[in-house]
Amino acid sequence: MLKILHTGDIHLDSPFARLDAKKAQQRREEARASFCAMLAYARKTGVDLILMAGDVFDGEYVSRETAEMLVREFARLSCPVVISPGNHDYYSPSGIWGKLRFPENVFIFRTPEVTKFTFDSLHTDVYGYAFTEAEMLQSPLSGQQVEDPHRINLLCAHGDTTSPLSRYAPLSYGEIAAFGADYAALGHIHNAPSVDRREKTVSVYCGCLEGRAPDETGPKGAVIAEIAKEGTTAAVRAGRIRFSKRRYENVQADCTGSDSLAALESRIRQTVADGGYGEDTLLRLTLTGEVDPLLAVDTEALQQRFPELFSLEITDATTPALSAAELMHDRTVRGEFYRALCRLSKAVIPTKEKLPWRHCAWDLQPCPATVTEWGKEQENVHKKTVYTVLWHSPEPGNFPFPRAEHHRRRK
Repeated sequence: MLKILHTGDIHLDSPFARLDAKKAQQRREEARASFCAMLAYARKTGVDLILMAGDVFDGEYVSRETAEMLVREFARLSCPVVISPGNHDYYSPSGIWGKLRFPENVFIFRTPEVTKFTFDSLHTDVYGYAFTEAEMLQSPLSGQQVEDPHRINLLCAHGDTTSPLSRYAPLSYGEIAAFGADYAALGHIHNAPSVDRREKTVSVYCGCLEGRAPDETGPKGAVIAEIAKEGTTAAVRAGRIRFSKRRYENVQADCTGSDSLAALESRIRQTVADGGYGEDTLLRLTLTGEVDPLLAVDTEALQQRFPELFSLEITDATTPALSAAELMHDRTVRGEFYRALCRLSKAVIPTKEKLPWRHCAWDLQPCPATVTEWGKEQENVHKKTVYTVLWHSPEPGNFPFPRAEHHRRRK
């Protein structure tokens, strides 16, 4: 049985630009620590082969600390490491993959065409290719197949299976299956999709090692796969293991009825407790619901009240809880606008149809309608103005003001 560790999208030396300088530096160090912990796991559990499916680095710049760490950790391994450079860390003779001297157990694909590394002691062939620039518009797998179906055949590839128009090696699962590998170790998609099993091929995205942005949610890590093969049929078992130090999460907190910052804080604390979020969490929280009209939501003050989270970003999407009666007596521009809408809703339109208003809570959600205003005697009007009032359902927190388009026309 062959045991492999499949990783990729590590993005060492990422800037973590959404964080302040201190926390960004901490996250870069944690990414290196996660990488070291992953390779330590490989040593401890007797992994036979490591596949890295691209984007080990975030860009062309690689810090000295990261380069030294990479060489040191690779040298401590007793198993081969196969690397398929991706669009962020593409291969070039003058780049990190071409200039840095790696240990003899490191094998790097260097061309955009499919080639292979053979490991006879493992009865295994590893196929792959390299990005040699930031984009790869065609699939390198087109028309390609493994050479010997009796060996364990692995594909280590950085590519995009989400769109045939992708600029980052557009692949299809059908094409991967036709290639004939027993296991396709894929990289590029950070939130790993479900495992694809097609014909004799198991295709797996490893996902990223550490989330770097709010859209890369949940714990991250790598894949451990075990492969046993008899004849031309392979049995593959794969599972994910968390190595990430932190996790990003995106959630909403319903704050309906809140009338103070203390009430908002209580709702947020309940959300944090329910999600089990703590010091390992970078949380993006959206406040929703109808709150007291006089409540000023101070997101910065609220963020400071949760030091137990590594990072908290709060967005206010609440709306004032105003009734129609309150709006009718409201002396602000909002109330004046509401009363104007009420008058307009009773007006007679040339088509003798009334605007189909629907009132709810504190705002209006009218159906689409068009109002055309002409001169008293249309045939004698030299200029006429057509007013088209376009209504849209409001976004949370926004009063549904109309957008008017004015067109001057000559007869």
